[in-house]
Amino acid sequence: MWGRLGRDEWQTLTAALDNPDGDRLYAVQAEHARRRQKEREAATREAQRPVCGRCGAKSTDDRWDTIRHHPGMQHRELCEPCLHEHWEQVQSEKTARRQAEEAAAREAAEAEAKKNRGLFGRRR
Repeated sequence: MWGRLGRDEWQTLTAALDNPDGDRLYAVQAEHARRRQKEREAATREAQRPVCGRCGAKSTDDRWDTIRHHPGMQHRELCEPCLHEHWEQVQSEKTARRQAEEAAAREAAEAEAKKNRGLFGRRR
């Protein structure tokens, strides 16, 4: 009786020597090992993938590549949709602030004009 590597059954020595599938067995085992290695690498990559700080969604490959290649980029913790929302919010806040400043300047000009129209402050 003869036990062969990677097999559970026992064979006779002549059957083991006549059956030349050892190379095929090694190729199958090597393929399984490569597949398991790729799965481990994919799991490690997914574990390292950043998560959006606002919505909790995982970053896409494109976003992740952008983040890695531009380390000084602002708002790295946000995904694309949240980043667009953030910039829209910033733009709307700037617009609102500018409109408030214009309104305050207009009110100050109107107050100054009313001040000069008083009984003793008339201009002739």
